[in-house]
Amino acid sequence: MIYLITGQPGTGKTLRMISMLKNRKDLQGRPLYIDGIPEVDPDKIPHEPLPEGCNGGNWHEWLPTNAIIVIDECQRYWRQRSNGSTVPPAVQAMETHRHKGVDIFLLTQHPRLIDINVKSFVENHVHLSKSQLGNRRSWEWQKCGNPDNKGDVRDALVKPYTLDKNVYGLYKSAELHTKIKTGRSMWVYLFPIALLAAIGLGTWAFLTLKNQLSPQTMQQVAAQAASEPAAGKGEADAAPQTDAGHYPQPQQQQPDPQEAKTLKAEDFQPALDGKPWTAPVYAPHNTSIQTMPFPVGCIKSGNKCTCYTDQATPIRGMDKGLCLDFAENGIYNPYKQPQQAVQTTANTAPAPAPESSVMALDSKARPDLMPPPFTSVQ
Repeated sequence: MIYLITGQPGTGKTLRMISMLKNRKDLQGRPLYIDGIPEVDPDKIPHEPLPEGCNGGNWHEWLPTNAIIVIDECQRYWRQRSNGSTVPPAVQAMETHRHKGVDIFLLTQHPRLIDINVKSFVENHVHLSKSQLGNRRSWEWQKCGNPDNKGDVRDALVKPYTLDKNVYGLYKSAELHTKIKTGRSMWVYLFPIALLAAIGLGTWAFLTLKNQLSPQTMQQVAAQAASEPAAGKGEADAAPQTDAGHYPQPQQQQPDPQEAKTLKAEDFQPALDGKPWTAPVYAPHNTSIQTMPFPVGCIKSGNKCTCYTDQATPIRGMDKGLCLDFAENGIYNPYKQPQQAVQTTANTAPAPAPESSVMALDSKARPDLMPPPFTSVQ
């Protein structure tokens, strides 16, 4: 079986490989050859020295049956090559490596560094990485994956891992006998400080507020809150009343949201058919309405009859019979404020009321909704 371990320098590729050789039972008791990892402790990790003139690049010529070979920085032997170039003999031999029962472990920084044929033979690939916070994770595929491809990363088996400190000192790393140091982001150190500062600031604010709100202060606040509803009620009782026969005057204060009425379709349905001004929305208690569609003049033109408001707009939905009656007999407005009689002498007679007029036209209503010139017929 061909294994591939990838990762940037310092992610622990070699350390993971040595830990596997030390702890995996299926890798023990077999001939082991290591190429590229110097000074591996033979007592802790029993292995055979490479024969003279032999290396990982020509493993197919000398590796015995049922053996294990570890090749670190394997791109030294099988780098990427152009299409159509000759396939190296050692790569060709990987096609039938199972016939000899050998296991090959390849280590490199990234799979793009090695021969495409080698990648196609990989049956287990583990990629190691380290975040800015120092957390380590591994991505595992049952083939050669691409850690830079979002689709491959999504399909990988992701697991956290830690460095096996028990194998420190069993080999020489990077030409020096050193441990792998994990660089950490400054947030690892700043986060606990920020958390403690937030807790301290919150505690200080709570104690300060608690000291300011003494029992006497709390009683004053409660008394003030209790007096506010009573004051609001007194203001409501002092609302001005509306005289009968007058349009109600709108109040200056904002309406209480709890008492606000939501308009519905039935609010515009006249109580008396053919008389739109009898709809509930125009009731005297509705102070948001300034006027209503009450007729001030009706015009009969041929077979049509149209009544107009004081804004010179036609009244829609007006009963035709009522319109003809108004046009012929005049309109009585019960909502109109009575005119004050001016007494010049004690026995002054009131002026006679104007008679109703019937306005006969020989044309249709004008498009601007204003009645055309007409002749009054007494």
